[in-house]
Amino acid sequence: MFSTIRSAKPQDVETIADIHRRSRADAMPWLPVVHTPAEDYEFFSRLVIGSQTVLVAEADREIIGFAAFDNDWLNHLYLTPSAQRKGMGTALLSEVKAAVPRIQLWTFQKNHAARQFYTRHGFIEVEFTDGSSNEEQTPDVLMVWTRSQQP
Repeated sequence: MFSTIRSAKPQDVETIADIHRRSRADAMPWLPVVHTPAEDYEFFSRLVIGSQTVLVAEADREIIGFAAFDNDWLNHLYLTPSAQRKGMGTALLSEVKAAVPRIQLWTFQKNHAARQFYTRHGFIEVEFTDGSSNEEQTPDVLMVWTRSQQP
């Protein structure tokens, strides 16, 4: 699978919103769905594309994943289910790590695959919550990576 990483364009928003939705449903079937597809599209259109740094991964000219970050917050890193565990998440995360010296993110405590992925890439779990502050009302964990902590 040959792939490239590029900056997202406004016309990518529909695909990005769809990948977000499909990836979450596949990886976290236990997670409450709190938004409609139209709301997801509106969210990514208004609050992500154009206001955050968004990178997309492409294979055969199709978007297979994306990462969105703002300052030191990694807000989204999602791949299509068929593109997972093939190195594209690592490639996207490497691009983000090259751009900023520190990254923090929230992931759900039950999302063991994501926690393992981020731990493998040098993130440390620093805070656990009961989920009362997120819209899914699902326990989560704050993870942080700092360039200076790496060998």
